Amino acid sequence: MDEMMKLLIVNMQTGDEAAFDRLYHTYAGKLYRTAYLISGNKEDSEDILQDTFVKCFLHRSEIKDPECFEKWLMKIMVRTTWRIIRQRKTVSSEELLQKEEYATLVQAVSADRQTPGPLEQIMEKELQSILMEAVNSLDVKLRTVIVLYYYQELSVKEIADLSGSLEGTVKSRLHTARKN
Repeated sequence: MDEMMKLLIVNMQTGDEAAFDRLYHTYAGKLYRTAYLISGNKEDSEDILQDTFVKCFLHRSEIKDPECFEKWLMKIMVRTTWRIIRQRKTVSSEELLQKEEYATLVQAVSADRQTPGPLEQIMEKELQSILMEAVNSLDVKLRTVIVLYYYQELSVKEIADLSGSLEGTVKSRLHTARKN
């Protein structure tokens, strides 16, 4: 983390709204994409993002080390996502299977690739659609582990820290999710 980012975090902790706005714009996209991939719902993702940053500002004094800010913020987002999904309880399959939106989002978070030909693009789009259907059919905790591991490229240890789980639990969830 660079010195400018650390300074923004320290300033935000003192109540500097401009620093908070800069941090919001820095992290909002990544948090929104992650919340969307876990929740599968645009409106929920917007609520999750808003709740995450409200909690961030309200609990800003709890940040002990600016180096850990992103991890702390992700932990808030993951737990907020779980809470909102738990409150929602019944999710229509129509909301979860918005294939076009998911395919676009997956492409946005995927690594840059060479431009494939038309046939490869069609096959890739179909494969992404099938993959997102499979991910969406998973339980929220399995889905969270998959999103954080494959899309956010976090380590098992980082996911365990974020989710408040043991590393063995994360590995077990990854195994179960892959199997499912």
